[in-house]
Amino acid sequence: MTDINNEKLNTEIAEEQPAAPAGPEAEVTKGPAAEKPVKKKKKYRINVLRMAVFVICIGVACFSAVKLIGILREYKKGTDTYSDVEEAAFIPPRHDTSDDPDASESLVPDVDFDALKQISGNAVGWLYSPGTVINYPVAKTKDNSYYLDHLIDGTYNSNGCFFVDYRNSDGFADRNTIIYGHRMKNGAMLSSIAKYNKQEYYDEHPVMYLITPDGKYELRIFSAYITEATSAAYRRTFDSDAKFTEWINNAVKHSYVKTDVKVGPEDRVVTLSTCVKAEDTRRFIALGKLVKIED
Repeated sequence: MTDINNEKLNTEIAEEQPAAPAGPEAEVTKGPAAEKPVKKKKKYRINVLRMAVFVICIGVACFSAVKLIGILREYKKGTDTYSDVEEAAFIPPRHDTSDDPDASESLVPDVDFDALKQISGNAVGWLYSPGTVINYPVAKTKDNSYYLDHLIDGTYNSNGCFFVDYRNSDGFADRNTIIYGHRMKNGAMLSSIAKYNKQEYYDEHPVMYLITPDGKYELRIFSAYITEATSAAYRRTFDSDAKFTEWINNAVKHSYVKTDVKVGPEDRVVTLSTCVKAEDTRRFIALGKLVKIED
């Protein structure tokens, strides 16, 4: 009886023990325990990838922040410089406080060109648009590139300066004189002329003022539209009255706004030109009839 029990016990113990490996293939362990190292390795790679992406994102953010700070500093430098120039040379319109009902509510601004010339010998005028940011000196030099990235005082700055096309005659004597200016993202410089794509804006700002050493002028806006930088809109001189009249009619035809301003072959025009947006070859232009203000 005892022998039978011992044999039964030995059989049960033998069944509980794992079988011996049958050969080389049996040496490979299978099951959850074998998967753990693979999972750990995969998780490590994912963590490394996440860290790399995080570091790259931080680097991009830092680079962008530095660029933004640089841009804002340039904007501020430009704003501060032109504020100083305005204080030195610009004489604001004087509000009439008399009781005369026929007196104008405000008069045309004036400019101290002696003071302005001390800042820059290239200054040829001042453009002013009441109720807008346009209140800047106008320069002219030997090319159309210098004032793209230089302020009126010669400081290198992305705000640039309003400037007359170097191919135009002096004294705004041509039938069409072109003034260029940047369209800044902060709304400065010549940005606001793009608002002439709306009739309401024109109705509120139909006239600008151009002050020169030789006199003061109204700039009566009669057309505003988008055109290519190489289009006939940038023509400065004309062989005949007929060609000039045709050019004027074409400008009126393409205009976003309707006006009552009449322009004839005996008139002179100033075209204000700014960018539409970065990397766009087109330009937004606003054209004004130059009318001298008699003293």
